[in-house]
Amino acid sequence: MKSDFSQLLKNKDFVKLWLSQILSQITINLMTFIILTRIFEATKSNVAVSMLWIASSLPALFFGPFSGAIVDNFSRRKMMIVTNLAQAISVASFLLLKKYVFALYAVVFLYWLIDQLYLPSQQASLPSLIKGKLLASANGLFLLTQQASFLFGFGMGGLFLTVLGRNNTVMFASALLLIAAVSVYLLPRDEPKTKNFKVNKFWRDFTLGYKFIRSHNDVLLPLLVIIFSQIFVAIISSILPSYTRVELGLDLKHVSLVLVVPATIGALMFTYWLSKLLQKFRKITIIKSGLIGAGMSLIGLAVLPYLTRYSIFFGAVTAIILGASSAAITVPSQTLLQEKTPAWFRGRVYGSLSFMLIIATSVPLLAAATMADVLGIPILLIIMALTLLMGFVFIHRKGDYVLANGFGI
Repeated sequence: MKSDFSQLLKNKDFVKLWLSQILSQITINLMTFIILTRIFEATKSNVAVSMLWIASSLPALFFGPFSGAIVDNFSRRKMMIVTNLAQAISVASFLLLKKYVFALYAVVFLYWLIDQLYLPSQQASLPSLIKGKLLASANGLFLLTQQASFLFGFGMGGLFLTVLGRNNTVMFASALLLIAAVSVYLLPRDEPKTKNFKVNKFWRDFTLGYKFIRSHNDVLLPLLVIIFSQIFVAIISSILPSYTRVELGLDLKHVSLVLVVPATIGALMFTYWLSKLLQKFRKITIIKSGLIGAGMSLIGLAVLPYLTRYSIFFGAVTAIILGASSAAITVPSQTLLQEKTPAWFRGRVYGSLSFMLIIATSVPLLAAATMADVLGIPILLIIMALTLLMGFVFIHRKGDYVLANGFGI
């Protein structure tokens, strides 16, 4: 991988595209943290915060199905330039709308709407810049960048706000996107892939992907586990400001250092050791250990507010375990899904997965936020922990059977 990395860095066009991705990912996570904390400061409502995640999902639900077809009809380079500039403007609009809290949902919706054109343009540009065996390494580097950008953007958001202040941080984020636009402007000129605009392509691919999932039992279980885990990640992210401020009594600027950074470190540590673990244990065994670890971590977070001494230390340790457990659930499930799906069909299956994730997340997210406001976050965390442990019991007893025979649907 090291030699592949050095070869990738010698490709100046790849570096330009990679820089655009890095800056875009940092901006997304940084602005998510800023808007999330601003909404909670103004509303003190978990439901209001959860609506932020829904606002970011709606563009993918309604516009995402056709974004690939639209991108194919335009120059990808020009599309990335325009979208980076448009996103820079949408980020800067926060400075005008920060007093009107609910207008920030429109900012989020607009940003992610534009992102539905940027992401497929970026992903489609990579194979034209990288050939042969290096393409897999390039994709892996992009995935690693996405994880690291979460640590830098969302994880260090509190530090940015403390050092720069909210307005200067927003201006910094907007400037990052302007640099990203310059970076893709320097890429070679390209021509549209096709002149045939077919809006029904997504529905056809989605239907084929859904039929494949239903007819392949060994694909259905890991796919449902991924959806299950992502719902929990979305819920935890939405209640994080309230948990930090109300339950732990900390400033919202400290949430990243106390919980987010340790959780990300835990996930990265587990990902690093995964290859060695897979030599000793089955993937389904690792998934079960992740469910137990995540369940016990949530119980730990539920009782943490009642520990008057060393709560920050125990919170960081618990967050590390939770991050590692989350990776233990998601990464092996992703691997199982990839192994059981033919390479030529993965795009359709992942397209179906993305669409189902958006649909499956919204209702549980709103329900959990309502429960947090009514019952309190510790009770919600206990309920989530028990649900995870029930998932462990089910997979322990029925996992192998479901992989072989499906759910009977």
